[in-house]
Amino acid sequence: MNLVTLHAAHPTSLDDPALSALVKACAQETAEHHGIAAPEVTLLADRIELRANVAMPLLLAIAAEVRRSTGRWHTAKYGAQLWRGE
Repeated sequence: MNLVTLHAAHPTSLDDPALSALVKACAQETAEHHGIAAPEVTLLADRIELRANVAMPLLLAIAAEVRRSTGRWHTAKYGAQLWRGE
């Protein structure tokens, strides 16, 4: 099982239940859109971990889309980056 981790810009960014639910739903929807079984999503205060029995490039593509779409939304809504390195 492959693992990809996205690190939040701030240590408690993902403590907000609504934001965590949005990020998780985005990961599941992105996988579903591409016809892939939804990854196992672990949400922690400072990161999200995606695990799946798919090829690493596919899991990276899902993570990249989650990062891009949720990061853009968060910046537009709150004026601050969600992910480290944005």
